[in-house]
Amino acid sequence: MDRPENYYAILGIPIDADSDMLKRAYRQLARRYHPDLAGPEGAIEMKRINRAYAVLSDPEKRRSYDTVIGGVIDLRKKGFTGLRPHTFDPAEHVEFSGLNIFSTRGPFQVGPPINSALGIISALQSVKIVNGVLVAAGSLDGKGAIWQIIHGQPTMITSIAADPALTLESLRELRFSDAGSLLAGWGRLNLHVWDTYNGSLLWSYNLLQRSVSAHYSLDMTLQVMPEGKRIVSMALPYFTEDPRSPSAWGVRGTDVVNHEVGAAATSLVDPLSCIEEGMENRRFWAIRMRALSQNRHTLVTLSCAQVPHEQQQMGIVRCWDLTTKGRFGGPARPQVASSIIVGRCEDCTPPYTITPDARKIAFVYKGNSIRLCDTVTGVYSEYASGTMGGTARLAISPDGEWLAVAREDSEVNEGVIDIWSVDTNQVIQKLYHPWQISALHFAEKQLAVALTDGTIHVWQ
Repeated sequence: MDRPENYYAILGIPIDADSDMLKRAYRQLARRYHPDLAGPEGAIEMKRINRAYAVLSDPEKRRSYDTVIGGVIDLRKKGFTGLRPHTFDPAEHVEFSGLNIFSTRGPFQVGPPINSALGIISALQSVKIVNGVLVAAGSLDGKGAIWQIIHGQPTMITSIAADPALTLESLRELRFSDAGSLLAGWGRLNLHVWDTYNGSLLWSYNLLQRSVSAHYSLDMTLQVMPEGKRIVSMALPYFTEDPRSPSAWGVRGTDVVNHEVGAAATSLVDPLSCIEEGMENRRFWAIRMRALSQNRHTLVTLSCAQVPHEQQQMGIVRCWDLTTKGRFGGPARPQVASSIIVGRCEDCTPPYTITPDARKIAFVYKGNSIRLCDTVTGVYSEYASGTMGGTARLAISPDGEWLAVAREDSEVNEGVIDIWSVDTNQVIQKLYHPWQISALHFAEKQLAVALTDGTIHVWQ
């Protein structure tokens, strides 16, 4: 096993350093290496310093770390030999909590952290409400929690959990309703809806018959109607009840269906089918990503397809109008409002992010840039993000003004978020964190960031 970094050497202190010596060393190093003072060159070293301080300033983490590097536990003293006791000082926590994460100058400032105790967070969602912000997080074991932030102070409202009768899987996506009273979550096998304020599970749906390939190949929106009805709208892989039909048909089309909370669990109503390519056509066509606008008027798909005059499969973004009526009225008949070729299919890869109105969609292109497509104007722009690793994360602000890019592809970029101005195509701020980033989400002008140590930070 690789030996961990020597945090004592990084901070330049002896192994028996007390809290006062630890604080003095941290202050000196922070003044020397903070990016606002030392420039971008100091960012890498500052991350190592923050990581060391985060462990050594916490009594429990320090004891565990000392054991790993060869410390000896004296059970009679309930501590480590050669180490002085470290008492928790609330004033110290307040003074240094903001220094564990930092940023260059820009529009965002960090708020107080949320200590989730969920472990690695696999899904994150936030929504602006009348008196603050709601933040929901889901974990790898199908559990989660919801917090309310009022005047910068987070309070946990409730915990949530997937239906234990269904196959246990991680929550990979979360969605709030407009006003935040409902929360939906799903993975690849199941989806769930909870009451935000008491955590009760209102509805679960098994996705096995839909042959879902990935969590981003379906989408959901939640609406509470004026008369009180709670409607779940879903964009799912196309499903035909004919058992003889090829399973590949599911990736050529989308079923947009509704469920009213409180109705029979299997009740799906008001179906709309959006078929990307004729089922009898043998040309390759596969939908990778589906997204519904919050008002359910628009469906956006990202597909791989064979198109005329192109030898390779191409990525196609389509925007469907779900409100178009037939010639003589009657039920809606979905129509393609725009269709945009965005590059070779193999070059258009996750992660994906899209605005709530489904107008702007962003994705990784060629592994080293971000393409952002406007489904109304039919054009796209490109952002030179740099190498995007497999754990990269993207988020776009609801108004499409800012794009948050967490690369996490190397020690240099681990925990770093670039905030891009969509209009100017420039990085306007860098946000630094001591741990890797597992999830991102914008709520209006606030950015929620989940770290792999289980904490959540809201930049505002």
